[in-house]
Amino acid sequence: MSRVVKCVSLVAIAALALTACNSDLVAEEPGSEGGRQSSAASLPASLAKTKTIRVLTDPTYPPLESIDASGKMVGSDIDLMDAIAQQMGVKVEWQRGSFSGIIPGLQAGRFDASIAGMYITDDKFKTVNMVQYAKAYDQMLVAKDYAGPELNSYDALCGKRVTIPQGSTEIPLLEDASKKCAAGGQAPIAIQQFESANNALLAVTSKRADAAVVTNLNADYVVGKLKADLKVHGRLPGVFPMGITLPKGQDDLAEAVSTALQELKTSGEYDKIMDKWKLGGSAVDAFPVNPKTTPAV
Repeated sequence: MSRVVKCVSLVAIAALALTACNSDLVAEEPGSEGGRQSSAASLPASLAKTKTIRVLTDPTYPPLESIDASGKMVGSDIDLMDAIAQQMGVKVEWQRGSFSGIIPGLQAGRFDASIAGMYITDDKFKTVNMVQYAKAYDQMLVAKDYAGPELNSYDALCGKRVTIPQGSTEIPLLEDASKKCAAGGQAPIAIQQFESANNALLAVTSKRADAAVVTNLNADYVVGKLKADLKVHGRLPGVFPMGITLPKGQDDLAEAVSTALQELKTSGEYDKIMDKWKLGGSAVDAFPVNPKTTPAV
């Protein structure tokens, strides 16, 4: 969402717990449609042989990924990755894990890819490849009875207790903003990091924190469908590309995923999936590998 906060209300969280944030790697190949090799043809030999791609997600982020009453993982990311795999001629072997473990797990070779609403930032390119598949921005969720001014900037968070999941892209932005608060004579931001995004939101509903940083995708779901005891109360600056995370150095796999997404866009399946989960406003038209990003300010 980087991962940003995911689902909540005391009742909704309990229910979820019981049911358990510019590419030059995609090369054109002669002799293929549009001068570009198909996703299946671009697939690394190892995956083409096993016909399986191991994909990790953190299923606590509806509507992108969560667990339904039957214990099955559902969401737009689940549907999209299954469609990408089918386009490449392989099947997904799904793994569940923590958001903060995505990059270390890829580096250790424990899985082949991750889709979990992670924001693309230039610093991640040192350790992983990322293929953009959507876009999002950050909003602030507060308790319904919160009466303060809207939180539309990092400066507005001075003196506030702010929750966020571990490993989120916004953490260094919050830390820098907190230093500026202190330097300007204001109280710093009390940043509360949680391994579980549900717990990050519970801290707000239980008044142990003032606000939670969330993506617009998740905020709409939490306030609208889950009807949590929260409200959107501000938007932070910046629009972030969201990416499928892949091992560094496996440019052929990044190319295959990027091409599969473009094939799904051309066929209409990509937009069908995004619309199914009411995420059409976060859909994109191109799927670059390691696109250049501009940090939020």
